[in-house]
Amino acid sequence: MLKHITIFLPIPYRGGSLRVTKTIARMISKGSQHAGTPCRVRVAVLAGEYDLDAAFADLADDGIEVREFSWRTIPRKEAEAIKRNQNESAVLEFDQYQLPEDGIDNFCDSDCWFVVSDRLALPLAPVKPYLVFATDYIQRYFPGIFPKSGWGKIDHSFLQAARLATAVIATTPQTMQDAITYAGVPASKVHLAPMDFDPTWMSVVHSAQEPKRPYIVWPTNPAQHKNHVRAFDALVRYYEELEGALDVKILGPNSRWLDPKFGVNPQVMAIDYVRDLRTKIADSQVIRKHVQFLGELSDDRYAATLSGAAFLWHPTLIDNGTFVVAEAAWCGCPSLASGYPQMRYIGERFAIPMEFFNASSVQAMANALKYMESKADEIRQSLPSRESLARHSWQNYASEYWDILHRIFA
Repeated sequence: MLKHITIFLPIPYRGGSLRVTKTIARMISKGSQHAGTPCRVRVAVLAGEYDLDAAFADLADDGIEVREFSWRTIPRKEAEAIKRNQNESAVLEFDQYQLPEDGIDNFCDSDCWFVVSDRLALPLAPVKPYLVFATDYIQRYFPGIFPKSGWGKIDHSFLQAARLATAVIATTPQTMQDAITYAGVPASKVHLAPMDFDPTWMSVVHSAQEPKRPYIVWPTNPAQHKNHVRAFDALVRYYEELEGALDVKILGPNSRWLDPKFGVNPQVMAIDYVRDLRTKIADSQVIRKHVQFLGELSDDRYAATLSGAAFLWHPTLIDNGTFVVAEAAWCGCPSLASGYPQMRYIGERFAIPMEFFNASSVQAMANALKYMESKADEIRQSLPSRESLARHSWQNYASEYWDILHRIFA
């Protein structure tokens, strides 16, 4: 029986990923209580990366501890010694492993480690059973996310993290299948969990009866799979060839790196993809005129920006899908999204009417933007109610989430 779980953020996630992590922690805690088998839950974050009081105060209200840690690399002999001290033997395949260190007990009081993301630089030392929350396998569909010299190398540790885990948790059928057919995880170890979406924190909601808004909101970050090159080319055609009438507000973690007027450090400027995009934007008068970079917003301002938008645009090539379309629907904002499988699943799961387009075609994206100008108000009338969306909140799926973990360790 699971009595104590530590949930790890292996890299310094921000924005939606951080919110998902906190939601998972709440679901496990609440679900175990509902089952009559209370499980203590702790969230472990990298030391020095967060203002703990500001970022995690809400977890304290739910009795969830937050603790900082650092990664320590150990040789195989030390990992073997740890196993011997646990009166266990194991054949260890790798020369190096990593362990979380917190200066207390290194989380050895937990029955299970739940790692939110497979982005581990080295295999975890086999100290505790662990789960991996599989966000996506973008590299399968978009190998260009890595430099050619890194193909088959950069993601090797990510794949190993999933293969060595006790189980892999996915939130969409496509990512679940990718874990099996691409990462090579046995199907018996891969589980489809309910989506961890909590719309109730959104503070600003406008009536669906209001007239068309004056801008498009584009949530993104500087990763290549977000499809910026095609997206900006599509915006140029939208304005210059199709006489597009709506400006664009870009927001999201590190999204201001793309703004040529925003100062960034030399390490960021050394990223070819970011540097080339900044140049592309700086050289385009129409983009500079119509596109505003807002960066990462406070919760209240984020909700207000969604509420005031004509529609949300999601031109990503492929990933695990984005819950922002559900958050937008909560705020009365319709969405225009790339039609990859995970996004269609999210639309079906939440009963959100969306217009889809082919994100590989610049002209298709431009045409979709122009079409959505007149279509957005009609779609807005068909958005699910807040009551309907609230049925998908984490509170309603907490028991189901706990049942999955309970079955894994039964």
